[in-house]
Amino acid sequence: MAHNPKLNVYTLRLNPKDESVETFRDLFKLKFNCDSVLSDSDLFTKYFQALVNGIGDKNFRKDTKNKKVIGTVKSSDIAIPLFPHDNQYIDGVIEGGKYGIRREYADTDNKQDKKTIGENNAVLDQYYILLYTPLNSKIGFLLVQSYTEESIQDSFKDFITKFFSYDDFFYNIIIEPFVPQNIVDKYMKETNIRMFSFITKTALSSSLRDNVQIKGQTFEVEIKIKPLDEKLNPNSKETSQIIKAVGDKLFDGKPLNEGKAKAYIEDSKKRKANYDIEKEINSIRPTIYLEDAGIVPDETTGLPDFKAIQTYCIQVLQDIKDEFKKNQDISEF
Repeated sequence: MAHNPKLNVYTLRLNPKDESVETFRDLFKLKFNCDSVLSDSDLFTKYFQALVNGIGDKNFRKDTKNKKVIGTVKSSDIAIPLFPHDNQYIDGVIEGGKYGIRREYADTDNKQDKKTIGENNAVLDQYYILLYTPLNSKIGFLLVQSYTEESIQDSFKDFITKFFSYDDFFYNIIIEPFVPQNIVDKYMKETNIRMFSFITKTALSSSLRDNVQIKGQTFEVEIKIKPLDEKLNPNSKETSQIIKAVGDKLFDGKPLNEGKAKAYIEDSKKRKANYDIEKEINSIRPTIYLEDAGIVPDETTGLPDFKAIQTYCIQVLQDIKDEFKKNQDISEF
């Protein structure tokens, strides 16, 4: 799984300063100094061109904070260049990677054949993105493909945070992680609790203090609960009962639930994760591994099938739109 593709999904919410403007159409007209008679198609084209230039068309865009670069790619047998669709979304493949570290690379069949990668050289991977920004809405979505060990999503999010702001009219856009409910439901059905962990800080009790001579008398105690036979689903009634029953137990006079509590889970493919019980156990956002959709890296190139990722992401986008329309009474997209 070292370089397997995965997907991150985010909601985008414009953050207007003025009630007279609130949609992506309003933002683009202000940002690109467009008059009211400009067609939606022309406006979206201006937006697309500005986005491509901002990502880095001729030169890389440097993220000096994270020491990464991003840039557009040209069409090839593998890559899909960025392209606008129906005045609704932009998708395609971009490239990016780390720079700023002096490294060497070598021929795997000849250890002595080494060359230096300088601090100003970047080691690049390719990534699929889908940016959904319907003109008549203030809500959009961002889908960013990454890998289990490499990602440019922070650099790309930093870029669009600034891109979707504008002087006196819009603050920085609000970006929040999101996982469609159908993916969450499937994950929860295929996942089991493998362990609970309760961590609390405590001083030595008075009964021990008389027999233990030590300067520091505060300790961190971790209590682990492991199911041995029955499989426990994270959102089952039994899991909730166990969390409450164990959390109410006292250790050195304090309930365990006053400290930190985590649930360690495992899915059907033995992939492990852990969640804070108080904050996350009832709102788990699983990692979206694209291998679950049959998308795995090519054995020769190590790259995934970007056209398959595109098809999958378009379906995920439709699922997200349907969920938002249903749950938030949104009809503008």
